[in-house]
Amino acid sequence: MARLLLPMWLAVRKMETGLSFDLSLDPNPRFVSIVRRFVEEVFERLIPDPEAVFRVSMTAHELLENAAKYASCGRALLRFSTRLEGEYAVVNLSLINETTPGHIDQLRLRVQAIVNSSDSFAHYQQLMLAPSRHPGESGLGLARIAAEAEMQLGLEVKANTVAIMASAKVDRGGRYR
Repeated sequence: MARLLLPMWLAVRKMETGLSFDLSLDPNPRFVSIVRRFVEEVFERLIPDPEAVFRVSMTAHELLENAAKYASCGRALLRFSTRLEGEYAVVNLSLINETTPGHIDQLRLRVQAIVNSSDSFAHYQQLMLAPSRHPGESGLGLARIAAEAEMQLGLEVKANTVAIMASAKVDRGGRYR
């Protein structure tokens, strides 16, 4: 696998405060894996734990797939930030894009169901077994973020623009909190 080369100033800056970037992109399925690898390369410089790196990069992947499927205009914004707090890194990812009113309604329901679930993994398994009433809109990607990446989900809606947010606190040894 090809490795992305990051500038030296990035390594120095990330050690002091964390790291953040905004990436505006065409929500094209071809870019999902490329951006996932970029997030992976960046995050592993902060937290060298392979499991934590997988969880964060998988979250970026699932958010980008959501934009590739449901964005109604030609742009999406992936916002990535980490903030170092002593022994921990607070990781935040959000995906912002325009979508249709019908998808916004489904998105609200799906995120609310995930947030209200007492067991995110059981909810994820239930979705895998149940047929979706809305073909192509199973909600599996978002449920996977909560279950496998152990990230908290949030949703903000303004008119036809949605921001799906995922966050977690990771100790600098890689364990999630």
